[in-house]
Amino acid sequence: MSISVTPQRFEENHELPIAKPLDETVWQAWLLKSRVREEKSHAARMKAVKWMSLAALLLAAGAGTWSQFAPYEVGLRILVTAGAMVLMSQAFQRRDHAFAAVFGALVLLYNPVAQVFSFSGEWQRALIVASALPFVASLTWRNAPLVPNE
Repeated sequence: MSISVTPQRFEENHELPIAKPLDETVWQAWLLKSRVREEKSHAARMKAVKWMSLAALLLAAGAGTWSQFAPYEVGLRILVTAGAMVLMSQAFQRRDHAFAAVFGALVLLYNPVAQVFSFSGEWQRALIVASALPFVASLTWRNAPLVPNE
């Protein structure tokens, strides 16, 4: 049993709808709205990274005195290192090389693969609290636009 298919023919007078020309002001308004939305979501993500890293540092400072945090030391190191890497890249985008260097040093200091120090002891806790200061300072940054204004 074969099925034959015959193509349909359109009438000669069939009119296609006319395309509406693009309105430049509507397009620019849409682009601006999208850019503002993206900048707000980027700012919210960056604030979350900063607060999570700061919380991990404060937990790490308490890990020297509270033995229940000792099993989570590697996880805390990973959080702090990841947060410092994100903020280092943001500092490079802002052309703030001093902060980028500070966060780069924190990446090396809290590296979970090659640990420089453990979280026990008095001077280590003081170092942990001191390394929280760049994260606190980064909370005051005004977020630079993702796309430079031209």
